[in-house]
Amino acid sequence: MALLWLLGCLVLAGSARATRSLPSCGVPAITPVIRGYNRIVGGEPAVPGSWPWQVSLQRNGNFHFCGGSLISEQWVVTAAHCSVRTTDTVVLGEYDQETASGDVQRLGIAKVFRNPKYSALTIRNDITLIKLETPAQLNARVAPVCLPQATDDFPGGMTCVTTGWGLTNPK
Repeated sequence: MALLWLLGCLVLAGSARATRSLPSCGVPAITPVIRGYNRIVGGEPAVPGSWPWQVSLQRNGNFHFCGGSLISEQWVVTAAHCSVRTTDTVVLGEYDQETASGDVQRLGIAKVFRNPKYSALTIRNDITLIKLETPAQLNARVAPVCLPQATDDFPGGMTCVTTGWGLTNPK
């Protein structure tokens, strides 16, 4: 049932796309550099703009509390444990949270769709969809990630990457 809910939300998000053509999903205009196979703990610095679907969820002005991924001009996917509110802000095109950039878009949240089967105890069904108040302006630093098809296969040994803000050097 949870899978049906997610698929329904993704269909809704996909149908919300504007009719004009979008840049290819999952293809950054700025090529990322993946030096090694670091684990999430530690990680490595990203090339600015190389992960254009990475968003920052911010609360109380500019406090970053969670990340997410832009999946279309008006939809973001994130974790349910982030407890997103409509009063939060979605920030797109940001690289360094300490330095202002002209490429950054700060968008309001129209609606939050948290998976009703989410369990804080087990962390199962940990997914939320966010509908933006206004569509993102797609460019080299703001673009959607691709969503897999149900028939896609991910064989062992395939390189996978996750992005977000965190410490690259453990302290």
